Parts: sequence; C-alpha cells; structure tokens
Amino acid sequence: MTMSTKPSGLVSSTGTRLQVISSTGLRVEATTSAIDGILDIFYADYDLSFILANEKETYKGFSECLMLNHGDAYRRLAHLFGPFREFVAVVYDGKTRIAGLNFIIFPLSSSRSTVYSANLNYIFVNPAVRRRGYFSRLMGDLAGVSIRLFAHTNPNDLPCSRTENANSLAAAPPVYIYLEQNDPLRLAAAESDRDTKLTGLDQFDRITIWARLGAKIIDFPYVQPPLSREQGPDDTLVYAVLGTEGRALQPGLLRGHLERFFGISVLKGKGVMQEAVARVQLEELERMQHVGLAVHLFDVPPDLKELAGTLTADLLEPKSVKDVLRRSAKN
Repeated sequence: MTMSTKPSGLVSSTGTRLQVISSTGLRVEATTSAIDGILDIFYADYDLSFILANEKETYKGFSECLMLNHGDAYRRLAHLFGPFREFVAVVYDGKTRIAGLNFIIFPLSSSRSTVYSANLNYIFVNPAVRRRGYFSRLMGDLAGVSIRLFAHTNPNDLPCSRTENANSLAAAPPVYIYLEQNDPLRLAAAESDRDTKLTGLDQFDRITIWARLGAKIIDFPYVQPPLSREQGPDDTLVYAVLGTEGRALQPGLLRGHLERFFGISVLKGKGVMQEAVARVQLEELERMQHVGLAVHLFDVPPDLKELAGTLTADLLEPKSVKDVLRRSAKN
C-alpha cells in the first residue's frame, strides 16, 4: 500500500483547532495546543487503547509536548532543529469518533535528498469500530493529512501555503513515517498476553499488518529513552519506517529524525545529548555516516511468526525479531 499525498480537503482553523478532510472522507480534528479541548477528547480514548507501562504517555506528557509548539520553547527548539509541529488529533467518520493520532513532523535535508519526516507516536482505532477498514484508510491518508497540517501552521516552510493546490503539493518532498512496534520476542509474556486480550491481535499480527501497509523494520539497535522520570528506557521495541524506497536508509536522515523525535516528543525539550540512551544511538549513526555505511531495512515476510518459531531455537538471548529477519535473509 502506498502512502498517498494526493489532495485531501483544505485545512480550516479556529484558533489552534484545525480540521482537514482526508482523501477518503475522514474528518481529522487536530491541534497543536493542550488547552483547546482536543487533547481531552483524544486522551479519553487513548487511555483505553494503550496499557503497557513503558509505552504509555501521561496526559501531562502530552501537554508538555504540545506546549513546545509555541512561544519561547518553540523558538529555542526551532533554532536547534528547524521548524517542526507536534499534533494530537481525533478522527471522525460523519458524527462517529473512530480513531486518534499523535505525531510530530519536520523537514530534513541531507547531501542527497530532502524529505518530510514524521514520527507516528500513537495511532489507535476505537474498539467499537475496529475491523471496518478504518486503520488502512487512515494510514493511506496520513502522509497527505500531515503535510497539509504542517503547511498550514508553517506556511513558509513547505512548497505550499494556506492557499493549497494539487500542483504545489505534488512538488513537496516525500514523507517518511517512522513508528515503534512491540518486539514479540522481547516483550514479557504477561504484557504480551494482556495486550492481545485487549486488542484481539498478537504482536506478530501487528508487525505483519504494518508490513502490508509498506512498513520496513530498521536494522538498528533502537531503544526508546525514558518518557518520564518515573519510567525506564524501553528496549522491547523495533523501529520501522513507511514511505522509503529500496532497502537502505541514509544514517544522516535517521540521525536527524531521532535527534528531533527524542529531543521533542520523548524528552520534552530537554538536552538530547545529555540523555545516555539517546546519545549512544545518535553517536552510532554519526559514526555510520562518517564511514559511509547505510542503515539496512528489512522487508517483513507474511510468515514471520512461523519463521520465528523455526529460527529462534538457535538464537542467543536476548532474542529479537531483527535476529529472525537477519537469519532468514542468510538462508
């Protein structure tokens, strides 16, 4: 499935509240603020959809991130990283609220390319309307929706403005969408079982669903830094990306992305190089860029669960889905 940037409805706004109609007719109500009511609606649904302690952001955490979109905090971070916006959104089909989103988006340039880089921090479909195709529709629309919202709040930073048109959006750089996924071989059995009971999907199912949408797993030792002082780093995740072509990613682009994602969404504006988990990953990507190494991307086979059952017996602890994919590639 391709990530579409074809025209959705134009963005309209009332203060910090934004509305865009996606190319498949879903209404996305988004905000860059914690105080206009959208975060409260989003969080009520989010709180029922995410249950694992280390993956879960608090209401205060979302508020702190959204506050970085404005004022002196934004100016300080934009001076370091360039323009960015973090959005919280709720999604409607007609009058029915069907989903929620939280993502950050920003432009990135390297010697070879310019892209728009988005981190899909959270996405969920509300339980009452699951398995009706909303997830695929929403993901197919997300690149177009995110680039429109960013353009509306940063009209001088994208090749389109508040008076958007199809030609100007066609000239926009591609959107790479990154996301975290639970690694079923690293997640504690009790947590995995609890999550499966809530959602009806096990962790292997989730990875293969994302793969059908085009997600490729990044062959990099990704660890999420602590979301708060009360939480620890999370090494039970794999990191994936949609929207890229080929089987490799420039380490400079991944470094630029993680520096901003860690510094803004995870660490809430605190110094990214002062956090050890983040610093180690950024330094490794800088080293890879310096010596000319690319970051490999794995295509996920549809029989991943069966492969894992066959290949994990010979793997050393701790095991990972990336180990399975490496071993499969060699066979």
